[in-house]
Amino acid sequence: MGITLGIIGAGTIGRVHALAAKEMGMKIGGVADILPDKAAKLAADVGGVPSYDHADKLLANGSIDAVVVGVPNIDHKPLAIASMKAGKDVLLEKPMAMNTAECKDINAVVKDTGRILQIGYVQRFSTVGQGAKQLIDTGALGKVYHAKAQLIRRRGIPGLGGWFTTKAQSGGGPLIDIGVHVIDLSLYLLGGKKPSRVSGKTYSHFGSPIKDYLYESMWAGPPNYDGVFDVEDEAHAMIHFEDGTSLNIDVAWAMNAPEDKIPVNQMAFYGDKGGMVFELFGDHVVLANELNNRNADSKLYLPQVEMHQQQLADFEKACQTRSAPIATGDQGELVQSIIDAIYTSSESCREVTL
Repeated sequence: MGITLGIIGAGTIGRVHALAAKEMGMKIGGVADILPDKAAKLAADVGGVPSYDHADKLLANGSIDAVVVGVPNIDHKPLAIASMKAGKDVLLEKPMAMNTAECKDINAVVKDTGRILQIGYVQRFSTVGQGAKQLIDTGALGKVYHAKAQLIRRRGIPGLGGWFTTKAQSGGGPLIDIGVHVIDLSLYLLGGKKPSRVSGKTYSHFGSPIKDYLYESMWAGPPNYDGVFDVEDEAHAMIHFEDGTSLNIDVAWAMNAPEDKIPVNQMAFYGDKGGMVFELFGDHVVLANELNNRNADSKLYLPQVEMHQQQLADFEKACQTRSAPIATGDQGELVQSIIDAIYTSSESCREVTL
């Protein structure tokens, strides 16, 4: 038998998880949100399940085995901990928490309660994420010594003036929002290499004053012109690993990057036997190597998967078998430690040792 899933947070990402679970045939036991109308709407959309105006009420439902926590970043730690202490396994959306110290607090409760905690690093389950992992693991690239990860929006500040752009509620801007995806996927593909030092720089040029921000559409919008924008809109970093491998990260919510000239969501991995490049949301990878004593490029098309369903399937398996999920709390803490180090490096204008 499968698990019964609860959804905490009926916003955009909570809806994504709920609809993916419904499509998979997973049983949904309830939806909770501090905005009762949103909870009721999502609960109706996934089959008329109970809705709650507070997470505690959902956690008191004994028929629910596990929960998805998809709420603003400031609430990740308290709701993850409350859920585990209530006997629920947890799929916790990214970022794991506001900072490394909060991640440590969450992981301490994982150890105390024995609950399953999976971090929502969904790009591991994407078409290209899975395909790239297979290529690296089979040795097609040989020893990987350098990687690049870029996720850039020309004008994509989400909910300008809301919680996304308020550091006290989000922890930061695109680095903690979308940077977690490319940092985690890079670490996953590099196969457990240990980062040792970080240098980084963040910038903020586009979101303040809010009234002057030029955009065509806004996710989590519209803008709140009386709100706050005190986070970065762009971040760059170089991460060094103990074995000499290096990783370059470029992420931005807003940047003057012409989209038809510059790949805005490209990842690349370079090894001594081959190289690999792919678009983060694409359907293929390009492998560069040697064939018959000639340089060769191969475009490898991959089976299409629905990554949120793949993620939920892995979570359900971990819950049922009481085994570690693919994306663990310890890995979430490592990603957060890199993010914290990038912020520290930018603020102090120095390289930071991990």
